[in-house]
Formats: sequence, C-alpha cells, structure tokens
Amino acid sequence: MGNIRLSHAALVALLLCPRLSGAFVTSPHDRFGPVAFRPGVAEMSANADGDGEPDVAGEEAPVIAQSVVRIDDGGSDLTDRFKYKVNALMGTFDPPGGSADDENQNGNILNAMMTFPTQYAFNVVGKTGGDDAAKESYVETVKGIIASSSGDDERAMECRVTPRGAKFTRVSVTAMVGSAAVINTIYDELAALEMTVMRY
Repeated sequence: MGNIRLSHAALVALLLCPRLSGAFVTSPHDRFGPVAFRPGVAEMSANADGDGEPDVAGEEAPVIAQSVVRIDDGGSDLTDRFKYKVNALMGTFDPPGGSADDENQNGNILNAMMTFPTQYAFNVVGKTGGDDAAKESYVETVKGIIASSSGDDERAMECRVTPRGAKFTRVSVTAMVGSAAVINTIYDELAALEMTVMRY
C-alpha cells in the first residue's frame, strides 16, 4: 500500500483510538488538511496485481494492515507542545491512583512533567520605585527566601536582575529544588512580600 499522509488532528485521533478499524485517506473536504477518516475502507494506491490502477473503477478495497504513516507538517518534528497535549489526552500525566486531582491541589502537573531534584527558574517582579537601595534589598530578600526554602546554596544559585521600566524590577533565580511542594512553598513566600506584584 502507498504512503498515507496524516494531519496533526488525524494523528491525535489515531493515537487516542488505536483500535479504530478504519483508514485515513485523502480528501479535499477535510478542514484540518488533506486527510479524512473513512471507517472500514481505504483508497488504494495500487491493486493486487501491482499495476497502480484499481481493478474496477471507483472500487473501494479492504484496508491492508501494512502502511506507512507520514505527518504532513513540512518535514519538521512534532513540537513539544503537541506531544504534551497528546500525552495529556492519553492520561500519561494523570496523578497516581488514590491521589486527589481537583482545583485545590498544587503540584500535580509539575510532578508529572518534571523529575526531581531539578533546576527550576523562579521569576518575580517587584515594585522597587526606581530606588537602587530598595532594588538591592528586594533582590537579596528573594534570593534568601529561595535559598532557605530549597536548601540550595545561595552562592550556587544563578540570579539575573532586569529593570522593568522605571519603577519595577524583575528577578530571575535558578535553584535546585527537590519537589513540586517546594516550588509552591517558595512561590507562596515570594507572593507574601509587600513589593512583589507578579510571580511566574
């Protein structure tokens, strides 16, 4: 059987429903690209005697198990964002059985996507009012909170300070963290600072 070209939407459907007994075939009416789904039949690129012509005009042949699936995305690899979406839809990132998974839980996504311990970049923006002394005090306070909560050595942490206009300062600190709970604790402590206006 010849090559079959799949759009991203068709690939997701195929990945999520591996037991589908159908075939993906070209169609000019597919809004996601040159692919559509027809249960049970496929347009064949060659017939049984291999001459490339159908045995009977317009005849639909049964699906042959051997085929090559190619994604028509210009030859590039699938993006990480697309892979994360497919894995999420397949349940790969679901928390372990018996764990609570609702809006009141913190860290389920981080635990699923990261392997701890790991380097993590904390970013906060503080209203320093253009005062250099206030800026230095804020930076040292942020570094102290992250060092004390993560257990990482303050000298080993990477810190970048960037002015955001005349009144605000962005502080980015990369530190070694042991769990998603530590990340959440640090963000809560940074949010409690009076000068902090944003954390991400």
